[in-house]
Amino acid sequence: MNVRPYEPRDRPAVREICCDTADGGRPVERFFADREVFADLITRYYTDLAPETTWVAEEAGQVMGYVTGCFDSRRFARAMAWRIVPATLLKALGRGTLWHLQTRQFVRVNLRDWLRGRQPVDLRDYPGHVHINLRVAARGLGVGERLMEEFLRQAKATGVPGIHANVSEANAGGRKFFEKCGFVPLGRTGRFRFPDAPEQPIFTMVYGKRL
Repeated sequence: MNVRPYEPRDRPAVREICCDTADGGRPVERFFADREVFADLITRYYTDLAPETTWVAEEAGQVMGYVTGCFDSRRFARAMAWRIVPATLLKALGRGTLWHLQTRQFVRVNLRDWLRGRQPVDLRDYPGHVHINLRVAARGLGVGERLMEEFLRQAKATGVPGIHANVSEANAGGRKFFEKCGFVPLGRTGRFRFPDAPEQPIFTMVYGKRL
């Protein structure tokens, strides 16, 4: 499997993989119906504004996985607040996504937690962050490790002191992967609640790695 820098032609595959793996490695449809809007929120910053920090794994012309992130999470937060989120909300309005019953339920059960949530990571030590997603057929083959090596090598060469990542607490495979790559737990925070089980919050483990 070939690991290489992201190219614009990879954008549809990255968005598809993001949606196919959104729920702890499972498809997004359990909690959000509009893939186009979800993919904009989760991937558009990386593919459109900072593609230089994205790598893909390709086999026979098909993208099988990707790693993406940024080296300045404060810059990411500003771009999300002023560019990505407003544009995505406008798209969601035009597509009717905000009026979809599943969307309204998802926002209703999560809004209070989102407003009071905090990230248990010191951005002075871990200013960068990383996401990695693989198709089912690419898991367990060492592809994730190769993608992560490229991203971390690039981050270290840029002078980034540390990288952090969020992993669903219930995703045992994902947590094991990051620990294998040298990440250590930094804390635990609320992630979201499923509309069909609002009394059971889904927690996120935050991992970090010094470079």
